[in-house]
Amino acid sequence: MATTTATVSISSADLTPGMALNINASSALMKTGTTTGLEIMDIGRGELKVTDGPNALHDVTATSGDYGQASYVYICNNSTDDQQYIKVGIHNTVIGNLGAGDWCFFPWSQGDVSAELNIEAEATGTIPYEYAIFKSEYELAAKS
Repeated sequence: MATTTATVSISSADLTPGMALNINASSALMKTGTTTGLEIMDIGRGELKVTDGPNALHDVTATSGDYGQASYVYICNNSTDDQQYIKVGIHNTVIGNLGAGDWCFFPWSQGDVSAELNIEAEATGTIPYEYAIFKSEYELAAKS
């Protein structure tokens, strides 16, 4: 299994007077309770328009065994227009807005059917985005 590491670095020489800020955090993403790396559940790119309304980036299909599993989400607003941002939410709760060039990475629980990931364009024009969802286990839905 692949080894996936998430790393964030935040630094500023002048954010707080007289004290430089340097935060570096890194974590290996592992399946819950193991030393085995996570799998990519879904990865892709797309474009959003205001007229699209909320777009379910991922509908929850989790079973009760997935409720406590490690899952992480990465979303990036690839727009270069400072007026274009993407609203990110879980079900009916907005968790943040991504401006042009902004990204987010957060843990996500697929605990129930009310945990779907939603993204929505909040400006005119077309907003390009990319995303990746990492999960402990991935099972393909039965083909009908």
